[in-house]
Amino acid sequence: MAKKVVVVGGGTGGLVAARMLQTEANRMGQPLEVTLVTASERHYMPPLWSEVALGTASVDETWAPIKNAERVYGFKVLVDPVKTFDLKGRKVTTEGGTTLDYDFLVIALGTAYGWSDYPGLDKYGFHNYGPEGALELKEALFKFKGKKIVFLVPELPFRCGIYPLEMALNVRAYFEVRGQHPEITVLYPANAVRMALGEGLERFFLRRFKRHGIKYEAGFEKLVEVTEDKIVTQKGEYAYDLLIKSPPSRLPKVLADNGLAHPGDPRFSVVTGPRFQHPEYPEVYLVGEHAMPPVGLLTAGVPIHNAAVVAAGSILHDAFGGYMIPSYAPTLCFGHSFESGFMGNCEYWWIPEEGKWGHACYTVATGPTIRMVKDSFYRAWLDALR
Repeated sequence: MAKKVVVVGGGTGGLVAARMLQTEANRMGQPLEVTLVTASERHYMPPLWSEVALGTASVDETWAPIKNAERVYGFKVLVDPVKTFDLKGRKVTTEGGTTLDYDFLVIALGTAYGWSDYPGLDKYGFHNYGPEGALELKEALFKFKGKKIVFLVPELPFRCGIYPLEMALNVRAYFEVRGQHPEITVLYPANAVRMALGEGLERFFLRRFKRHGIKYEAGFEKLVEVTEDKIVTQKGEYAYDLLIKSPPSRLPKVLADNGLAHPGDPRFSVVTGPRFQHPEYPEVYLVGEHAMPPVGLLTAGVPIHNAAVVAAGSILHDAFGGYMIPSYAPTLCFGHSFESGFMGNCEYWWIPEEGKWGHACYTVATGPTIRMVKDSFYRAWLDALR
């Protein structure tokens, strides 16, 4: 009788886990029934939302139909949001009333946004952490005639640690060719660049900020409020004509409602490493953005991809016996840097006494070609589902 795996979430983590499980089981000639459950018919590539804001991509270029995964990879896809998790009974129930039994469960539900957790943050400023927001930011950039642009990171950790640094350089380039030279400031609550990316990549960004006249303000301690023309922190106030903001990360409601909040930090889910398992139910794996910070990882696509590979390999090992569980791989990331790009690599090692991954990062290469590689990868990823 085929083992059953339910994968909840149609983003990067869910797609990678379901794809690896089904394709590897088929390759080995082993029976495995994989069902991916997702709330959306669209599988998005979020980094392309920056391109929407900059006018170099349309919203339709940022997604592909997740149902096509049935044809491309062979697993089942159910578009119906999950309502309840019965971990003891090994059941998942959707809002539409479908109940799925499982032998193994993978949860990859991304993150929610806590815009309303700081006064004014939900009301003022723009972002491109969604297709609608990206279109609004695109219009704001096109119409901008002011002098001061501030990128605000309200708290740590946050989604995609290099985003404000990357986007600040792109926005500088956007205005340079229009003959505009606004003052651009990146506002961090702590020394987040080093914490997230390591000293090598921190130096890379700070050198380019200096070269292109971008201010980097780290350590403002705590955000107090946002008004229509300034950001108020415990350390001081920062005026702006255009605010570009990153969202505070919060646990998706369905996970909070089903008792899956991390006891030490309810913004994220319960999880233990190095295999990304539930501490009480080892057949349950958590690999979404909600599960990265508790084990010392970034809430970004590449770490999630790696976590999903570890989880899928672990399930194949337990289901069929002897499949080699992949180690958590080094993460090679690509970023935009003004008119150019960079390639950075982070290596990881598990620290048992801390229950977290340690890491060291360094710059591999820079150049315009890397920017093209980054964009090509995102578009090819989506093309595989079209």
